Amino acid sequence: MIYPWLELVEAALSRWDTPFYLSAWGPVEAALNDLRMLNGALPVQHWLSFKTHPVAPLVRSWRKSGLGVEVVSHYEFLAALKEGFEPNEIIINGVAKNRWLPGVDVEGLRVHFDSLNEACDLASQARMQSWRTGIRCHVAEEYDPDEPAFVGQFGMMKDEVETALDVLARKNVAVETIHFHLRSNVRSPDSYENAIEEASEICRTARFNPINLDCGGGFPVPGERYESTDAPTGVFDLHQMKEVLDKVSSAFPSVRNVWFENGRFISARSAVLVVRVIDIKSRGDSRYLICDGGRTNNALVSDWEKHDILILPNRDSPPILTTIAGPTCMAFDRLARAYLPQDIQIGDHIIWMNAGAYHIPWETHFSHGLARVIWCNADGELFLARDAESFDAWWGQWV
Repeated sequence: MIYPWLELVEAALSRWDTPFYLSAWGPVEAALNDLRMLNGALPVQHWLSFKTHPVAPLVRSWRKSGLGVEVVSHYEFLAALKEGFEPNEIIINGVAKNRWLPGVDVEGLRVHFDSLNEACDLASQARMQSWRTGIRCHVAEEYDPDEPAFVGQFGMMKDEVETALDVLARKNVAVETIHFHLRSNVRSPDSYENAIEEASEICRTARFNPINLDCGGGFPVPGERYESTDAPTGVFDLHQMKEVLDKVSSAFPSVRNVWFENGRFISARSAVLVVRVIDIKSRGDSRYLICDGGRTNNALVSDWEKHDILILPNRDSPPILTTIAGPTCMAFDRLARAYLPQDIQIGDHIIWMNAGAYHIPWETHFSHGLARVIWCNADGELFLARDAESFDAWWGQWV
């Protein structure tokens, strides 16, 4: 199904000024429907990655669907509690949780230990508060995507897993889950198959029989492209992924549930950024459209990703090399450089697609304040979810 973004943006523009994000439940529901095909020999549960798109109406709609949420910070955890999630509906992941979890007095949390120090520091609290815990292990398929020679800072190595399990066992802490997370934009289910086999070997060596296998996230978003190339990130083969998951019982006879926390696959396509052309300059190298929103304030990911662009009203004149610039005094503030119709005019609107993954978490107040966020519910109705930041809010935070 092609989501009716143009119609929704036109309706939003009749009520609100740009720049704004328009976020919708429909594409999230469609992504969940795509992922349901992964159910097979074992049930597959999908947790909302809170950090990816922390929009309150999205979180509320997700809760109504009966699914849980994954958080990686104290603020995210407090927000999940405020929105009514029960402790067993929240997975607490992330690093350095021993910095803030000691101040939390909540029974029955789900906590995945990321380091040996975390396990040692929090073991007594885990027992007293009846946490349902897990271990995040490091696997070979996990590495720094920018510098693959480095393994990265997340999870525990094999010997650390064994030591952590011993520490937790001595404290009578229930450990239910083995967890790994590879990276963003994993190209092939083969990577998950390799990671599952390695994690199972770690568990066999440690004589650990988990009942949950948490495979993290990482499914790529169909059609997205990197700034350095026009080649798409690739279509992730969900049928092949199901075949991988159907083998989990062989690798993990004790596992009864498979979990994922796919942030980008679920939410990236669920929002767009809408900006207005407020000035135009013609240069020998390019035509420059200066807009009221851009990379610096609204779309940091445009530094390394190319997203599809729509124009309102539709323009169909011959294309010319065009730079879409934002409103800040930063040369960095370039939303896109592409061949676009040469008759785009001041007052036209640019729709930056796939703005539902890490755009709002990474937005800035740089000189202009935060943009509006508009929500489209399951019935296609538009609501103002967050107003544009006022000057008083922007400057009034200082004491």
